[in-house]
Amino acid sequence: MNEGSEGERLPPSIGGLVDFAFTSYAGRAPLYLGLALFVFLVESAVEFALPAAQLGTPRGDLKQYVLEYAALFADSYVIAAVALGIGARLAGEQCSSRHIAAAALARWLPVLATAVIVQAVIDVTFPVSGLGALPDPPALVIFTAPVLWLLWGMLSLALPIAALADERPAFAVFAGLTRAISFSLRPANLPRLVVVAFISIIPNLLLVIVRDAMLQHHLDRPIYLSIAVIDALTVGLIAALQTVFAIDFARRAADQRSA
Repeated sequence: MNEGSEGERLPPSIGGLVDFAFTSYAGRAPLYLGLALFVFLVESAVEFALPAAQLGTPRGDLKQYVLEYAALFADSYVIAAVALGIGARLAGEQCSSRHIAAAALARWLPVLATAVIVQAVIDVTFPVSGLGALPDPPALVIFTAPVLWLLWGMLSLALPIAALADERPAFAVFAGLTRAISFSLRPANLPRLVVVAFISIIPNLLLVIVRDAMLQHHLDRPIYLSIAVIDALTVGLIAALQTVFAIDFARRAADQRSA
């Protein structure tokens, strides 16, 4: 990931970055919407391949984790494709969707490995994130939730960074995680980290709302439908936003070093 040479093409404002992410996504909409369908089909295949299980039972919890990590498997490819597409646009390269898809395949494993690490952190810290059942004492989330949301936002940048890193796949995971933390903790980037954190919790927030609504109305397959539908609809757009902010963070960090 080049930290400074091409980042100057990004808009300087937060609104400009968001607009750039959406226009970049729209510019390759057929590819990314096709990949969203791929995500939905992978998660659907897992759901219907596994026996039905009641939520809250050991078998139901196991099925939820299998579905969650199957989603990571598919999402990682989408994130790699979106990140590489935006990287190509910033570099002024004219790449076909077929070329982007092939390049994403080469970066799939490091992004997947990074995603598994990030998801493990989220799973461990989720009980005190304020997005699920409240812990005991409930007031604990007042202190833990904001910190965790910032941490999740910080780690979410590791995925596009791993996709864009110049290192070999075996080292791209380390590069993604260390650079995501290093860039995010620079004073110049801290205010924007709040925006990234909000962006990063949107899928989890929607998942909790939709799942609880389905459970309240006793609808079938609440976990599958909430994960598969929301994931397919949001993964590409969220990846575009995270990629643009990751590159912007790298640019601003480089500018701060040279100042």
